[in-house]
Amino acid sequence: MRKFLIPAKDTTIYQTFPTNNAGLDEILEIGKVIDTTQVDPSYVTSSARSLLYFNLPTTASVSTGSSYFLNLRLANATNVLRNQTLVVYQISQSWDEGSGFFYENVKNSNDGATWNQLGLYTSWSQAGGTFLTSSTSASTILNTYPLEDIRIDVTNILQPIVNSNSTSYGLAIQFPSTDEANINNMGNIKVFSTQTHTVHQPTLEIAWDNQTFITGSVLAAIPSLNVKIIPTNIKEVYTQGDIARIDINVRDEYPLKSFDSTLRYKNKYYLPSSSYYSIVDVQSNLTIIPFDNYSKIHCDGTNSYMVLDTSPLYKGRFYTIRFKMDWNGYSRTIGNGTIFKIDL
Repeated sequence: MRKFLIPAKDTTIYQTFPTNNAGLDEILEIGKVIDTTQVDPSYVTSSARSLLYFNLPTTASVSTGSSYFLNLRLANATNVLRNQTLVVYQISQSWDEGSGFFYENVKNSNDGATWNQLGLYTSWSQAGGTFLTSSTSASTILNTYPLEDIRIDVTNILQPIVNSNSTSYGLAIQFPSTDEANINNMGNIKVFSTQTHTVHQPTLEIAWDNQTFITGSVLAAIPSLNVKIIPTNIKEVYTQGDIARIDINVRDEYPLKSFDSTLRYKNKYYLPSSSYYSIVDVQSNLTIIPFDNYSKIHCDGTNSYMVLDTSPLYKGRFYTIRFKMDWNGYSRTIGNGTIFKIDL
């Protein structure tokens, strides 16, 4: 089971442009930005840090053992070193998003967060944002080339906050301080912000394993991976926010002919407990729900089934379901062509 949250506010703050607010930019930046005002811009860089704030849930709506992942969709990356580390800190002061655009000539530092200020006429306790760098933090190493979408496990930061109903002021993402100080590290990462008019908004993913698995005596275990998986009650159109149980018919992919009254195409098997589903945006091929321990298939003794939560899916988009089975050391992924739409 999982929930997805969209940031209530996000922005980028820039070291060498300390009065520029970027609250309405469609892009967030992390790393370095070349300062073209300097004599030798090739070697003089300044830092860019991204700030994101989420309205966190209460413990009544999520498991106390939930995992928390920050998902950032890559827009562009330049000069990023192999195995570059990103660090995530708690922000320790409340801040305003603002209504500025970084590349505008108009300076609007009074409107929202900048390198110097957290909001209207109010300075950070420390320039560059006030973060809890000495306590719990999170990090990830970017070890794929070319660089892909970024997923950071922030469980150690957010799980204690949610479980204790503590106040959160959001998350800050940046290069490690040693890399920020290194003028030869000029890596720049651009990811989509909440303001993007695409399906690539940043999300906070809250996930926990709630699998129910009762086999009973009606169905048998699959004899091999050569089975056909058919969602039997899926609709063509859902409304965003719908939560639907989808029953899954599992039968032999190539049933043998027999001279008896048994239907060759009836539901015969249950999927293994190590079976998963994935939700993919058809147009962009973007995976919204991945195969993992939080997207397991359930069984109640009469049917294998999945629970479709349409909350994180966008209106007007088409989606398809894929299935994965792990069985006796082998694995198979099946896309059965089922497509549904989220109603406008």
